Amino acid sequence: MPNNLNNIEETTETIEPKKALKKKVLVKSKDKVKDLDLSNYGYRTQARIYAVMSLYAYEMNKGEMNIEDVLYFDYDDKNINDSVKKFAKELIEGTINNLERIDGIIEKYSKNWDIKRIQYVDKSILRMSIYSLIYLKEKISKPIIINEAVEIAKIFGDKDSYKFINGILDGIQEEDIL
Repeated sequence: MPNNLNNIEETTETIEPKKALKKKVLVKSKDKVKDLDLSNYGYRTQARIYAVMSLYAYEMNKGEMNIEDVLYFDYDDKNINDSVKKFAKELIEGTINNLERIDGIIEKYSKNWDIKRIQYVDKSILRMSIYSLIYLKEKISKPIIINEAVEIAKIFGDKDSYKFINGILDGIQEEDIL
């Protein structure tokens, strides 16, 4: 995975500790299982990866998990840098607390796709990214949010997931994120 995400973030966001204490997270896809070395990414990218994993678990449990369980990070809780954990929690809580609005935007821009048909991992990435577009736009620019979503989709999604996610996020207009 290229390190250009770190360079983009450093030019527009506060620089925080970069290294993950636990270097690897197990990533499973349909065809393979691999370790993802989080120390290659900046703290915000690490937080987004943890947020997607947690939002995916929330979706898999049909939204019936309480927020404390979603925020527990049982897969790596003791080893997550405090800055990473804080930003991941902000993304998770904000996304879950605004699902109705976020899902409305997904439905508007995913033409010919019922939101129920969107893969859980893609939906989790879209939800987190749309939350960021709406509520973190003063801190993070739209191109960075889209780029991060595309890169995370390449890690977790199917081979064309990143194209679908890029298309929806890129199409979202300013009036929808005000």
